[in-house]
Amino acid sequence: MHPLVKILLYLAVVVLVAALLSPPLFWLLDGTIRFPFYRYFSRTAQVTAIVLLVPLLFWLNIRRVSEFGLEKNSRGWRDAVAGLVLGLGPVVLLGLGYLWTGVYRMQADPEPWKIFRIAGTAVVVAVIEEFLFRGVALGLAARSFGRWAAAVAVSLVFAAVHFLKPAKEVDPVVHWWTGFAQIPRILESAPPPGLLAFGFASLFVGGLILALAALGTRSLWLPIGIHAGWILGQQGVQWLAQPVSKSFKPFFPWVGPNVVSGAVPTGLVPLFVLLLSGAGVWLYLRHARPQATRHP
Repeated sequence: MHPLVKILLYLAVVVLVAALLSPPLFWLLDGTIRFPFYRYFSRTAQVTAIVLLVPLLFWLNIRRVSEFGLEKNSRGWRDAVAGLVLGLGPVVLLGLGYLWTGVYRMQADPEPWKIFRIAGTAVVVAVIEEFLFRGVALGLAARSFGRWAAAVAVSLVFAAVHFLKPAKEVDPVVHWWTGFAQIPRILESAPPPGLLAFGFASLFVGGLILALAALGTRSLWLPIGIHAGWILGQQGVQWLAQPVSKSFKPFFPWVGPNVVSGAVPTGLVPLFVLLLSGAGVWLYLRHARPQATRHP
């Protein structure tokens, strides 16, 4: 069986398991964790994807990370810190620009403890997504299509899957089949076409930058640092400040509202800020890691 078919079957099983398990988990935990059902479905799918990843790797006959094109990195922590700076720095500048131009205003009383949740989210999401996309997916695709064609293909998938999530509809009653009812709603939560295009473009460019970092160092330390920096910066801006208005019409297309659970800024200015991160990564690979760029 072709590896691509195996990966598609893995994704189908993840959705099936989430549809089956989310109702009983909701019945069991609703008195303690009062989330709407769609969040149970989403979290169950995420956990299932992680749990089934190891069996998938064995099914694909992959036993070592070197089979993804990754190598041991003696400068791992230095790359991670550099990535954190390259990701966080431009987003901080974006946040300051929002405040200076009046797009955002400071929160009256930000809760200090949230910074720990933001930092934890940044690390966990960065590690998981980079392992899945720049490790597993990019490594497998590179074996079939070549490194840079794979980078484009995986970045397109990376951008698309961020919009595949259940619509935020509250189910008044949860039955055993309610999980299956979430499946056709997966595309309903996508933003309007204009915002969708900007959000997709930002995620695609971000995916290319992360692929450049992974391919340039043959390691995941640098992309993990960049990804964590983006999340820390973006969620930090939302923690400390808020838009002056829910309508971004006066600022669009330069600046638009955030999409994908408020995590991806839209507009030409945020896209330019992403390119700043990309330029920083290119300079880092060229000057601080020149030996990494000599690999074929």
